[in-house]
Amino acid sequence: MSSREVVVTGVGVLTGYGRGLSVLSRGLHSNQGATAPLVAFDPAGLPIGEAAEFPEPLAEVPGLPDDRKGWLALEAVQDALRSAGLNEAPEAGVYLGTGLSSVTPSELEVDVLAHLGDQGLDHDAVMRDVDPRRAAPRRHLPERVTAAVADIAGARGPQYTSFSACAAGAQAIAEGARAVRRGDLEVALCGGHDSMIHPLGVLSFVVLGALAAGPCRPFDRRRDGFVIGEGAAVLVLESADSARRRGARPMARVLGSGTSVDAFQPTAPHAEGRGAILAMNRSLKDSGLSPSQISHVNAHGTGTPIGDAIEARAIAAVLGSEVPVSSIKGAVGHCIAAAGAVEAAACVAALDEGWSPGTLGLEQPEDWPVQVRPEPLEDAPETILSNSFGFGGQNCALVFGRA
Repeated sequence: MSSREVVVTGVGVLTGYGRGLSVLSRGLHSNQGATAPLVAFDPAGLPIGEAAEFPEPLAEVPGLPDDRKGWLALEAVQDALRSAGLNEAPEAGVYLGTGLSSVTPSELEVDVLAHLGDQGLDHDAVMRDVDPRRAAPRRHLPERVTAAVADIAGARGPQYTSFSACAAGAQAIAEGARAVRRGDLEVALCGGHDSMIHPLGVLSFVVLGALAAGPCRPFDRRRDGFVIGEGAAVLVLESADSARRRGARPMARVLGSGTSVDAFQPTAPHAEGRGAILAMNRSLKDSGLSPSQISHVNAHGTGTPIGDAIEARAIAAVLGSEVPVSSIKGAVGHCIAAAGAVEAAACVAALDEGWSPGTLGLEQPEDWPVQVRPEPLEDAPETILSNSFGFGGQNCALVFGRA
């Protein structure tokens, strides 16, 4: 089995800051937040005041009706191809992470409840519903957007869809990078997309007690949850040889990855962080790096009381107490299934430009076992380890290196 160097040659990213990697970089570099008063819908009593919404109009896609998260992905992949200097990528594979479909209450009534009978789901009724405008069954197939992205890119390689909650985007990048490194592909389009800024999406996080009452404050002693965000990021991963043949400029390297599952509880991480520790250790082994060779950690850092504390202890257990740590969720919100991909894009920008992010909202740190940094720093990191942890105990750690 061959093992080849994998480089990032293009990035398309949409966040609450707007469109483009440079826009994301400027926002994070200035340590200014992208959250603003909610405009997507009237919250009608839901305890949500702000969100990190993509601030520009999105073109509706006929094949993906009323699918905002799908539209975000299609915009991101077109930007990624342009960034990499590609008109299309016919031999590429497409690896995307995604989340639950955006279901409105009326769609729930028309498209889901109609298929329920006395004994539960009426499978015959579901199978008769083949209209792509309807929620059941086509609208909720997570791979639909992956196929649409492949169609836009002219990509005829393998298609992979990760549906692993907030680790989905990172896991898609991990799988695509492995395929390029093995020699299965020369190019892979990898990332994630999601938008949960709709009534049922927000309600689900309210019920779970995960949303912050005010700003998101990762690793701050006043932290009480996250601010919801939306976005998409697609990275063009390429073998170093392919990039050289094309004359493409590598922006960063993908050095390794590690995944795990806590096998513990549907929404809470294991108290000792065993899944997070396993994912980070696997990412180090995969990249061939020692703990001392990690320059910076982009933490999952959602701002939840339990999650941040467990993650800080897990990072210290793997990397020691001196490693600088930050979270960008106070700036761009929690982009749910897209979070790992958006944060991967931020890591690429930081490595390419020679700085590392801070932690917006961190003003009163606890006595953490690691060095959580509030401000960006011009420290020219050589490597960044990026954590993504999701409900169900899904964990993924990616290691990026300077090109």
